[in-house]
Amino acid sequence: MQDLLPRAERISRLLKDRGETIVVAESSTGGLISAALLAMPGASAYFLGGAIVYTLAARKALMDLGDISALGLRAASV
Repeated sequence: MQDLLPRAERISRLLKDRGETIVVAESSTGGLISAALLAMPGASAYFLGGAIVYTLAARKALMDLGDISALGLRAASV
């Protein structure tokens, strides 16, 4: 996590300077990207929300992605 914080600081500054927002969908990272971005002061100015879709069951329940295996992708866990 400590390695991500300097990157998150730069990203948060860019997003705020540009007036842009971000939404995060994570799998293998298990929420680390969201946690790093939310650790920055003023995160509510750019962070709209996120989803941690770690398992195939969660992907089916929370996202309408269909079968991603043909793309060479797979869920982090079943």
